[in-house]
Amino acid sequence: MKAIFALLAFSFSTAASAACYIIYSQSNERIWQGSSPPVAMDTLYIDAEVQKKVPKGHMVILINSRAPCPEIDLTVPRKTMKDAAAEMNNR
Repeated sequence: MKAIFALLAFSFSTAASAACYIIYSQSNERIWQGSSPPVAMDTLYIDAEVQKKVPKGHMVILINSRAPCPEIDLTVPRKTMKDAAAEMNNR
């Protein structure tokens, strides 16, 4: 019996480590991607958590995907060259 539980635990841990989480915008653009969950997964309202990160977005979870899952995060504002230059001048 212990062997069965160990096998089940191993299979779930392997599946979790092979997951790729992707959040798409309302217009189906890939906004966020990574191998770790972008939102709290221990809630009943995962969709509400996704909406906080990307309004009107939706999340797709690929389990046991053999494809690479590079990190993408377009939810945070990026600096433009103008912003970077202004920051350098203020130092």
